[in-house]
Amino acid sequence: MGEDMREAWEAWEGRTVDGKYVLQSYLGSSDHSAVFLTVAEDSQKAAIKLMPANGPDREGQLRRWEAARELSHPNLMRIFAAGRGEIDTTEFLYVVEEYAEENLGQIIPDRALTADEAREVLPPILQALQFLYGSGFVHGHVQPSNILATGNQVKLSSDNLRRLGEPSFSGEAMRAYDPPEAGRGALSPAGDVWQLGMTLVEMLTRQLPAEGAALAPMAVPQPFREIAQQCLQVEPGKRWTVAQIANRLRPAQPEMAVADSAPSSPVAVAGRTQPASRPTPARTSPSGAKREERSAKWPYAIALIAAVVLVAVLIARSKPGATSPAPTTASSQESAPVPAAASGGDPNPGRVAERVVPAISSGALRSIKGKIHIKVGVKADDAGTVTAARLETAGPSKYFAGKCLEAARGWKFQPPVKNGRPVASEWVVQFALTNRAIDDSADEVKP
Repeated sequence: MGEDMREAWEAWEGRTVDGKYVLQSYLGSSDHSAVFLTVAEDSQKAAIKLMPANGPDREGQLRRWEAARELSHPNLMRIFAAGRGEIDTTEFLYVVEEYAEENLGQIIPDRALTADEAREVLPPILQALQFLYGSGFVHGHVQPSNILATGNQVKLSSDNLRRLGEPSFSGEAMRAYDPPEAGRGALSPAGDVWQLGMTLVEMLTRQLPAEGAALAPMAVPQPFREIAQQCLQVEPGKRWTVAQIANRLRPAQPEMAVADSAPSSPVAVAGRTQPASRPTPARTSPSGAKREERSAKWPYAIALIAAVVLVAVLIARSKPGATSPAPTTASSQESAPVPAAASGGDPNPGRVAERVVPAISSGALRSIKGKIHIKVGVKADDAGTVTAARLETAGPSKYFAGKCLEAARGWKFQPPVKNGRPVASEWVVQFALTNRAIDDSADEVKP
C-alpha cells in the first residue's frame, strides 16, 4: 500500500459511516482495506473495516458478511453489522466487528510462544473451526493475524469466511499460509488444516517451514511436531481433521474435545509435490493495533497445571516468609485472629483474609526482565468483600496489569472494627512480578 493511500485513509478519522459509525481512530490498513476504531450500536467498542466497493466479488463479500453475522460461538469474532457507505464520493463496503486488543501476528515478531501457551491457544481455534464446518463454512485464512485476543479469550476472525464448497481463490495471489491445492478445486476443511499447521510452526519457532519442507522442523516440541507433520501433508485427504488434532492434544481424555463432524467430505485435489515459495503478507486484521501499542496480552492460564500449583500455593502460604508461587489463579487463607471490638472511637485495623494470585503462566513470567510493580486500589464493604478496584500503578504491560487487577477483585479482608461494628475499608494491594515469582501485600488506607 502506498503512503498516499495510507494518508487518505487516516484523513477519514472523525468521519461517520452510514450515519451511525464514527471513525474514531485509524488502526491500520492493507492493500485493499482500512480498519478504524468505532462504537457498535449497543455502545460496545468495535472495529470497522472499509473496503473499496469497486473490487472483484464485492456483492459476494457483502453476502458472506451478512451470513457470518448470524453465527455465534465464544471463540469466533462477532460481526455486528455490514453494509455500504460513502465518504467524499468514495463508495465502499464496511463490516463492524468485535474489537480485539491484539492478534497473534503482533506477538510472534517479538517472541515465540512456549509449548504451554500453544497448548492453550490451539483448543479455542479448533473449536471455532469445527463450529464453522458444522455451520457450512470454511475459514480459508487461518494465520497468526486472524487469531485474536479479546479479554481472556482466544478467538478466530470471521470477516473472511466462505461457504463450504465455494471455488478456491483462483484469482488471488498465493499467500504464505495457503495449501498446495489453493487456486484449484473447492475450499475445504483440509485447506484450513494446512494453514493451521503452518501457523503452529510459526508460533513456536517464529518462522514458517522452510521452502519445500512438508514436515515440521525438529525445533518444534512434541506433540506439536507430530500435529504439524500431519497438517502439512501435501495430499489433502491425508491431513488430520481438527478432531484428530484435539485428541492428540488431550490423549488421556476418554472423549474427543471436538466432535469430528464435518458435514461433507473435502474435495480431494492432487497437490503439488512441494509447496511453492510465497512471501509472508502484511495483513492487518480488524483488531490491528499499531505495533508500538503491543503488549504481552494473551490468555495464558494453563488449566493442566492449575491443581498442582494450587497445592503449591497452600504449602507455600503455610511457611513463614514464603512468596507467591508460580502463576495460576489460586487463593490462600491467612490465619489471623478476629479483632476484638474497639472500646473507643479508633478502629481496630482489618487484615487480609484471602488472597488471589494473578493467573499468569510461567512462560509469560519468564519474559519479564527485572521486577514489575503493580498497585491496585480496592474498596471493601463491611463484610470484607471487594466492591471496586482500580489500577493505581499499572507498570509497562497492559497484560500483567489486567491480570493483577482481576486478581485483586477476588481478595477478601477481615474488616476493621469501629465502635464495636465492622466497617467498610480501602486498601492498596501491591504485586511484585519477577521472572520467577509473584509477591503480594496489602496496606489498609481507610478508615
